Amino acid sequence: MNPLEVRTLTDKYKAKGDCVWHIEELKTALLHLSDNKCAYCECDLTKESKYMEVEHFEDKHNNPDKVMEWDNLLPACKRCNGSKGIHDVVHEPIIDPFKEDPKNHLKLRLYRFREKTLMGKNTIEVVDLNHCERAVAKRFEIGEALLTSIKEALEKLDRFIENNSTKSKNRLLGHVQSLLLECQKKSQYSATAASVLHAETDYHELRIKMKAINLWSEELEKLHLLSEKISMECA
Repeated sequence: MNPLEVRTLTDKYKAKGDCVWHIEELKTALLHLSDNKCAYCECDLTKESKYMEVEHFEDKHNNPDKVMEWDNLLPACKRCNGSKGIHDVVHEPIIDPFKEDPKNHLKLRLYRFREKTLMGKNTIEVVDLNHCERAVAKRFEIGEALLTSIKEALEKLDRFIENNSTKSKNRLLGHVQSLLLECQKKSQYSATAASVLHAETDYHELRIKMKAINLWSEELEKLHLLSEKISMECA
């Protein structure tokens, strides 16, 4: 979108209050940047919301001149966008996930986010990141499924060690790869999944054992390191 179009749409909003940001190309571009996830809670915007909302980080009511500024726009679910409302991020900063690494400000404990900084605290409260029904319950579901999957991987490893069959090996490798793929940036709730993974001793035992028998491939290590980058401290 060129500067003239931005200025025209901004003036239209200021004059009439029209929702000038409802442009499919704009929404598509924002979704692409966030891997189809809400920038705040990581829910899949193609599944958990009837439609994504274009969120104005600096709210449009108090900052009308930024209503079409690309750096001020985020893809958000209806719930997070509604919770944030017209909060003043200038005077009481919260995390802009496109500019700040959330793990510098947040940690995870019992599937609830805890603050590491004042910005983290503000974000939890303003966006309601620990809403029990919509946020914590979903993180619990993701995390518990991941823990179960890790235990299943260890069982498959034991079976392979017992019979040394090609079938057992392929089942194990496929399972571990799928496990790690759930903890990659493109996956929904990937920060939660990666945090649970790297805090779990059974996962590290699995990796060590597979390395000892030369089953931990370069591809698995690459996925491991990528997931490590987005994992948060679990306290």
